[in-house]
Order: sequence, then structure tokens, then C-alpha cells
Amino acid sequence: MIITEKLFKLKENKTDIKTELFAGLTTFFTMSYLFVLVPKILEGAGLDFGITLSVTGIVVFLGCLYMGLIANKPYALAPFIGETAFVAYTMVCGLGFSIKTIFASIILCGFILLLMTLLNIRTYVVEKIPESIKLAFCTGLGMFFIFISLKDIGLVKFTQNPIPLEIGNFTQPEAILGLLCFSIIIILAKRQVKAAVLIAILLTTVIGIILGDVKLPSGIISMPHNIVPAFLQADFSQIFSKDFIPMLFVMFFLINIDTAGAIVSLSYKSENKDESLKKPMIADSLAVITAPVLGTTASGVYLDSMTGMQAGGKTGLTAITVGCLFLLGIFFSPILSVIPSYAYAPALLYVGILMTSAVIHIDFKDITEYAPAVFIIAMMNFTYNIGTGIMSGFLIYPIIKLLSGQKQKTNIIVWIMFVLSIIFFAIYPY
Repeated sequence: MIITEKLFKLKENKTDIKTELFAGLTTFFTMSYLFVLVPKILEGAGLDFGITLSVTGIVVFLGCLYMGLIANKPYALAPFIGETAFVAYTMVCGLGFSIKTIFASIILCGFILLLMTLLNIRTYVVEKIPESIKLAFCTGLGMFFIFISLKDIGLVKFTQNPIPLEIGNFTQPEAILGLLCFSIIIILAKRQVKAAVLIAILLTTVIGIILGDVKLPSGIISMPHNIVPAFLQADFSQIFSKDFIPMLFVMFFLINIDTAGAIVSLSYKSENKDESLKKPMIADSLAVITAPVLGTTASGVYLDSMTGMQAGGKTGLTAITVGCLFLLGIFFSPILSVIPSYAYAPALLYVGILMTSAVIHIDFKDITEYAPAVFIIAMMNFTYNIGTGIMSGFLIYPIIKLLSGQKQKTNIIVWIMFVLSIIFFAIYPY
């Protein structure tokens, strides 16, 4: 078709409509677990599941539309699991911040990222962060996901005893079905089934229905929930308060690393490695801004897009296909809303385990590299606070390098983050 050729330059990219649509379908199946995971996590922060599910579908659609039309890349965009978990479990449940204030901070972060992109300094900042620190963030976040999922399944639990954690009850149906769901995910993933996570979630939910533990959905298809109550809820009145500024630092850093890191990683796998990253970063900056305006956490490029690229996706038509399928998916909320925690928590466990594999790339031959990395991972999890782990890493890394005679392995960005870390811990709302 003339329009698709004009918009996506299919012949120039040596692809066709059929290949791009199939690639989009492949990426959609790989990412479809987000329909359950994002709303369920944010439900813990007080947001309505049904509304958030509809918002998620619309945000993915708009993000993919930005990427497809602005950058003509096959990269799918969606709310980040890491930021979503950080918002729900640390900022709202842990520190008691308002979700409306957090939405405002994400919007501000999005505009800053957009400005940095237009000024060509965004990739520079990410590239200057030491590799071991970035790998530690990924691994630590994965461990955090693992802990959250084990708690939701009931395999570990908090206590009031001197030992803060203890084993859950493995004989409970929730624990058994949770382990079953996780096993199914791993088996299907090993067999390279694209929709492994979604299939496992739905299959476990069906088993729960058969056992009488889950109520049957009221229907299969319904009109999407009204998203007006979630629209434009950002509250900017508190984002520059003494208590919130440390979290604003962390939020910006997390979003910048995740969004830019994913784009850079996918560009390495692209056939056009030398193309500018500016347009994809403009698209994902707009997605970061759009998500909290509509009522969810920061959205950005997903590495899951690689599955669609491996299936032949090369242009923005792949991304737009993903977005359209997510938009269609909001009509199936009756089915998705009955999914129990022991069906969706194993998906988070699986994602966490995949993320922890980053640890193998840390240089364990140099203690000045792996000691700060392990410290970051420990702080992220033992404080139950992703932000303190991240900032503590920037606090010790340059000092260790300086005093061990490796000042040349630091740079201006590392020292700027060192200063920001000092400020962070000085004004942190302990």
C-alpha cells in the first residue's frame, strides 16, 4: 500500500506488511503479561485495577504510535515494571508519598529527558555510568522482583521477630499453584513459546477456577473502564518538598537508565546500527510524559521488542501493530481482572530471574568493580528500597576508585552523581 510504504519505507528496509504484522503479533504475545502485572502492582498503591488496565492499553498504543511515526523503529513501549514496582512498593507503600505527586514527578522527568535528547546529551550521560554499576542496578532490581513475587505467592513473609523474614507455608494452595505457574513459564520459555508467560498465567487461573479458589469472570468482553478519574491527576505542589526531592533524583535516574539503556541495547541488534538514537529517544520521552498524564507510571522502550525483531520486524509498522493489539486487549478486562496473585506473581519472579543474569557480566576479577556492585544489590534489597541502593552505589564507587589509584576510571558524570548522592542522603526522609 502507498501509505504504508510512505510512512515506513518497507522496501527500503527490505521487509513487507505481512512480516511486520507477524513481528508485531510476536512482540505483543511476549509483552502481554503487562496487562495483568502493571495494574496488579499499582492496585497495591491504591489504583483501581480495571481503570489502570484500560490506561495501560491506551498508553502502550500511544507510545508505540510515537515510535512508529516519529522514529520508524520496531520498538514497543509500555509502563516499566521496575518503575511501577518502585512507585508502588517503595514510594507509596513504604514512604507514604501520594501517587498524584509521583505522577507529577514522572511528567517533570519526561520533559527533562526530552530536553536532554534535543540537546544531544542523554546518551552521553548513560554511556558514562560505569558498566558494573548499571549491571548491579539490573541485578538488584531483578532480586527485588524475586522477593516481591515470593511474598505474593506466600513462600516468604514478614515477621515482627528479630529475624524479619521467615518461610511461608508451602502446603497452601496459593504456594503450590504459584510454583506450578512458575514451572510452566520456565518449561514453555525453554521451548521458545512466545506467549509463555501469558499462557502460564491463564492456565493457572483456569486451574484456580476448577478448584473453586477463583470466581468465574462476569463475561469475556466488556466496554473499557472509564479512564476519566485517572486523567490529569498529577499534583505538582509537593515535588520540590524536602522529603520528596531525594525520590525525584532516583525517579529521574531510573527512568533515564531504563529508557536510554533499552534503546541503545536494541540499536546494537538492529541492522542500522549507525542510525541516530535521537528520534527513538524523542518518542520514548513523549511516552514518559504521556503515561502519568493518563494515570500510570513511566513508559518506555521494552527489550521484549527483540522477539519481534527476531521475527523480522524492522520498521515502525511492527511497533504500531503491538500498540493496536494492546488497545484491543482492554476490551477483555473481565477475564484479566479475576487473575489471582499466585498466577501473576510468578511472571514477576520470571522477569526478576532474567534480570539477575546480568550479574555474570560484572568483572569479578577486580574487587573495586564487584564490591560496589554487590553492595548496591544488597542495599536495594535489604533496605527494601531501590532508591537507596542506587544512590549508595554512586556514593562509594568513585571513592573506592580514587583511593585505589584508579581515578582514570571515573568521569565527570560519576562525580556529579557522587555529589547528588551526598545531597540525597543528607535530605532523605529517614
